[in-house]
Formats: sequence, C-alpha cells, structure tokens
Amino acid sequence: MQQKRTLLFLALIFIFAGTGLTMENLKLIAGFSVHWPVCLLVLGAGLILLFYHRNKIDEVLIWLGSFIFLLGLFFYYLNFTSWHDLAFLWPVFLGLAGFSFLAVGLIRRNRIFTYLGIIFISLFLTFTLVFTVSKDLWPMSFVVFGVCLLIIEIYNKTIET
Repeated sequence: MQQKRTLLFLALIFIFAGTGLTMENLKLIAGFSVHWPVCLLVLGAGLILLFYHRNKIDEVLIWLGSFIFLLGLFFYYLNFTSWHDLAFLWPVFLGLAGFSFLAVGLIRRNRIFTYLGIIFISLFLTFTLVFTVSKDLWPMSFVVFGVCLLIIEIYNKTIET
C-alpha cells in the first residue's frame, strides 16, 4: 500500500513539474523554472525520511539526503542572487559536505563522521576567509584549526562521561 502512495506522489510531482515548465515555455506563466531546486529539496527530504523508515540502518541515506537538501537551499539562494557568485562561494560545497558528515556523526554517534564533519567545516571556513574575504586572512586558518581541535577535545570528553 505504501509503495502505491509513493508512486502516486512521484507521478503527481512529475505531472505538476512538466505542466508548469510547459506553460512557462509557451509563455503562459513566468518564473516557474526559478523554483527547480524544490526537486532537490523534496529528494533530500525523501532520502532522510527513507533513512528513518528503514529504522536508521543506512548512513548513506542520511548523508546524501542532508547534502542534497542543503544543496537545494544553496541553489535557491543562487537563483535569487547571482550564479556568478559561485566563483567566490565554491567553498560552500565543502561546508555542505561537512554538515552532512556532522549530521551522520550526531545521529549515529560515530566519531569518524563527526571528525570528518568538523574537518570539512573548518576547510569551508578557512577557504571562505582566504578566497572570499581577503587573502591576508590566511593565518586565520590556524585559529580555525585550533578551534576545531578544541571542539574535538570537548566532544571526546562528553562521549567518555
């Protein structure tokens, strides 16, 4: 029964998307294609729900679901600002991967995923400071790295107690 509901939901999404895009191509409506990241948001949320539906067995589902969902939010931001900003905002992809690893680490209580999340987020912060704000801020990467080590130390102490 649940598989039939899933197929019905997917069918309705495709019918809605196809109708909206066709109407925009025929100049009957405007601005529909700006909202294409909704597909990523729905896919990401669906993968996260599938993770919980399968009794939290597969970490890949939570990582991929959270990454695709966050990617959809980022692409929405770019749709309403400028895609030319991507030349400076490329470190965001490292941050998205970091937050996805962190989500897996916190849900599964797995240190490796938490450490990977912290490392990717620190790389995101460092590259954002250096390439987006100012190249003179590269020494701040030492500060970011030190803060990450402190977070790991605090995390280790909370797990041990």
